[in-house]
Amino acid sequence: MHDRSSPKSPIRFVCSLLAIVLFASGAQAACTTFCMSAGGRFVFGANYDWDTGVGMLMVNKRLVSKESLTLRPTRWTSRFASITLNQYGREFPTGGMNEAGLVVALMALADTQYPAVDSRPSVGILEWIQYQLDLSADIDEVLQRAAQIRIAGQMGLHYLVSDRTGRAVTFEYLGGTIVAHHDGTLPFAVLTNDTYDRSIAYLRTITGFGGTRPVPTGIGSLERLAQAASMIRQTDPSANAVERAFTILDAVHQPYYTKWSVVYDPNAMTVYFRTDRNPNVRSLSFGSFDGACAFPVKTLDINGDGSGDMAAFVDDYSSEANTALVYAAYAQTPMLRDATDDDKHETAMHPEGDVCVQVPRGRAVRR
Repeated sequence: MHDRSSPKSPIRFVCSLLAIVLFASGAQAACTTFCMSAGGRFVFGANYDWDTGVGMLMVNKRLVSKESLTLRPTRWTSRFASITLNQYGREFPTGGMNEAGLVVALMALADTQYPAVDSRPSVGILEWIQYQLDLSADIDEVLQRAAQIRIAGQMGLHYLVSDRTGRAVTFEYLGGTIVAHHDGTLPFAVLTNDTYDRSIAYLRTITGFGGTRPVPTGIGSLERLAQAASMIRQTDPSANAVERAFTILDAVHQPYYTKWSVVYDPNAMTVYFRTDRNPNVRSLSFGSFDGACAFPVKTLDINGDGSGDMAAFVDDYSSEANTALVYAAYAQTPMLRDATDDDKHETAMHPEGDVCVQVPRGRAVRR
């Protein structure tokens, strides 16, 4: 096990190198997210734009004791099961939804400045997603928990979060403090790769939002934001929400860099997804799985064959498959290819410390 204070520890090493990738590559390290309603359904859409599209969907369990992989770790026990999209290993998702209907997704944000080290325990920039999905049922709980922990990382990210009621919140770390927009300060639940304040200022210059400029057609951050917001505004109220969300995601995709398109339906408790390697829409639903910790975590290759409901094709989690995922993601991410085997191994094996706290006769077992 590496000293977690070492510059070569996984979290510091991965985050610092991803930061280099982010600022060197520009638009391709991007992503687009939004919330919308149509046909009586609320959905959350997300494009994942990155250099590699390897990944797994994971069905995570409730009542599992966990600890973050940081210098001043946070410890918690999951309240909720969740379905997450993972690229850099289990417990480090890029997005997901829990069984309470909470959805979290990330996007790059170069303006980010995380809090300075203080007395609070910390989680990594991807662990923040799993932490919130494990514990929070709604936006109010997310806001409360975000203030109780410190996020630790170097790669600039911000997050869009929604709950089953349709409420949404953006989380940004600017000047070392949390900046959150929700309810009256979140007129449009759309986010790309500019701060929310800058995004809304730009959107108000566009026709239909108080301005006179035509809707732009490029793939830059503000252009994608305006396109998505305009298409949401023009959506027929009777439209199929999931189909419409995929249409909007198609319109704002970035050639070569959009790897995954995901639509979360918190009322149907279903995650719909398609990838650049398999454009068929596939889905996983909470109703197909038991979320109790006594049952194995389930996994599914996000790029695997098939279409429609994929519940019959999931596998039981294995450390070998997780290790293979971590090694593949590192190998296909520029500037991560030089990571040592020790770094990759520690990240891949971190979930082996998870412990189920609800099993017969009160015995705790490794998850």
